[in-house]
This record gives sequence, structure tokens and C-alpha cells, in this order.
Amino acid sequence: MSNQKYYLPLIHRSKISFYPYLRLGGFGLGNILFPFFRALCSSLKNGANLLYPHYNQIQPRNFFRELNIKSLRNYSFDFNKMKWICLPREKSAFIYYFNRFYNETHINIKGNIVFFGLKNYFYDFIDDRETVRKFIYFSSRRDFNLKLNTVAIHIRLGDFLINNQSIEPIKIISSIEYFIKKSYKVEIYSDADKSKIIKYLKFSEILEKVIFIKSKSPLNDIIQMSEAEYICGSPYSTFVEWARFIRPDNLDINSYSLINRKTYEEINISPLKWSNFL
Repeated sequence: MSNQKYYLPLIHRSKISFYPYLRLGGFGLGNILFPFFRALCSSLKNGANLLYPHYNQIQPRNFFRELNIKSLRNYSFDFNKMKWICLPREKSAFIYYFNRFYNETHINIKGNIVFFGLKNYFYDFIDDRETVRKFIYFSSRRDFNLKLNTVAIHIRLGDFLINNQSIEPIKIISSIEYFIKKSYKVEIYSDADKSKIIKYLKFSEILEKVIFIKSKSPLNDIIQMSEAEYICGSPYSTFVEWARFIRPDNLDINSYSLINRKTYEEINISPLKWSNFL
């Protein structure tokens, strides 16, 4: 066993955590995909075994604040599709508890490495974009299907409202009007349900002309958004950035930012630049 390399997508360090069974607290899907894919891409390059990802988490703080089951931030449904590439859960637990592991700064000198946190976001595996893209689509048992003349607009509420990172209603409404005037089919994706979005947007009549996509799972939403010919949203959201990342390269220019260029340049979480600013 000492000659083997083992890479563990620990995802997030929490004070209350029992790998690989449960963690209290954690990020949203957009953020926890970063350490997972850093571990995956590194394991393929370095010939390491990928251990079972520590993805089973619940976030009670968000749940009690929003009283919404989705706010528990448990993404087991999505990760169950991707765990096929990892060692089994119990075997991974045995390896983890009976071996010493090191953080990513030791990856060139040590064999057993844990991956957690955001680090450099998409910059860490931009060279592996095609690998990530193929893995996500293969794991989801589907092929990329471009939806022509369709724009996916992502409206993030939830914690973005609390952190003052949400887009003002008038900006979203004007963006919807912009695309409808171009005769595009407008699909709305959000962490909030339809009634909350309508209330947030002041019951605008323009909403009668859009399609509210009912979420099957966060990862499925990312894939569906990626298939729209155009993507519109806030670069603050790693969720919408993931939809852009797994698209074919030639669609990078079909992106419309809901924040201004100056603010966008201060964020800088992805080397894939947004082309248009509404």
C-alpha cells in the first residue's frame, strides 16, 4: 500500500465531520466542485487512486434561515453519479484513517494528498477543461445538446441577498426584455422557487413570456444552462461560471454579465472572460 498514491477530495474542513459519512456545514455545489475536480484531474495526471469524496453534508444554518429543504446543501444525488471513478466508501475510509495525508502543497513530494477549499477556482484546471467537460456529461449519461436561440438567465437569491451580491430587480427585468426583443427563448434558473422570483422582480408582466425551469438537481441545472446558446448571469456566482466552463470553447463569447465590467474584473475567478455587459 505504501507504493500507492491516494488523493482525497475532502471538499471542506469542518469542525464536525466524520469522513466519509457526514459533515456539518459546507459550501454550495458550485464551490465544492473545485476541490473535487482538482483531486480528479491531479489523480489522472499523477497516477493516484481517487478516494471516495466527502460530499455528504448538511447546512442547518441556511435551513433554519430559509426553511427550505434545498438550503441544507446536500448534493448526494449529484455526487452519486460521479463516484464511479473513486474507490469504494469503506475502503477509502480504511485508507484514510490508517495512513498519513498531506495538503496540496506537498503534492510533488508526498503520495497521499487531501484536497479542500476553493484555492484558485477555475484557474487550477483550465488546462483540463475538456476532461472536466467529458466527465460531467459522461457521468450524467447525456451528450451536449445546443439549444439554439435560447438564453439561460441565472438569478441567484438566497445568501446573495444577505451578502448584498444579488442583482437589482430592474437590471434583471431589463435584461429579460433585451433578449425577448431579440426573439430569444428565455429560461430562468434559480436557487429560489418561482413564487419568490416573481415577488423579488415586483410581479413584472414580462415574466409571463419566460420559462421558469424547475430544478431536478443543481448539477442538472448547470448542464441545462450550459446547453443554452447564450448564458446571462452574475460572475459572482460559481454556479453560472460552471455552466460556462463545461460548454464548448466556441460558445465562450455568448455570455452576458449582469454586473459591470469593473466589478467583474475585481472578481477574477475564471480565465474564461465574459464578452458582454448589460
